[in-house]
Amino acid sequence: MAAATRNASSPCGAWGPSTLLAPPMTENVFAYPAPLWQRFTRPAHAGCWPEGEGVRSAQAGSRSAKFVLQLQLKDRQARFKAYGCPTAIAVGEWLCEQVEHGGLESLRDISATKIRAALEIPEDKSHCALLGEDAIRALLK
Repeated sequence: MAAATRNASSPCGAWGPSTLLAPPMTENVFAYPAPLWQRFTRPAHAGCWPEGEGVRSAQAGSRSAKFVLQLQLKDRQARFKAYGCPTAIAVGEWLCEQVEHGGLESLRDISATKIRAALEIPEDKSHCALLGEDAIRALLK
């Protein structure tokens, strides 16, 4: 699992930049589904913007449960921060892709079922799709 360092001066807040405790995995030794693995190993939308005008943020999950997903939107751009397993990271990346392709309104039709189908998330990781749905609902409030 990726560990986050504390850096209060970071625009990302207390999480700061993520650093891996071990070298990144390049081989899919745990046989994650291809759509999930691709987004986990090459997330193009990881990161954050400083809070301010034009930035809309929402968060779901809890650090005590070891699963947190934060989404940020600015115009038709999206960023995410995730603390959790590869599936949680892939969910954040996929949701950002959806925003960039269809705008904020495209999120209204997304459910945990749709997230699971798109990323081929297995039953034992379905809580990650629910985390994504919760983050969307919080963002649309």
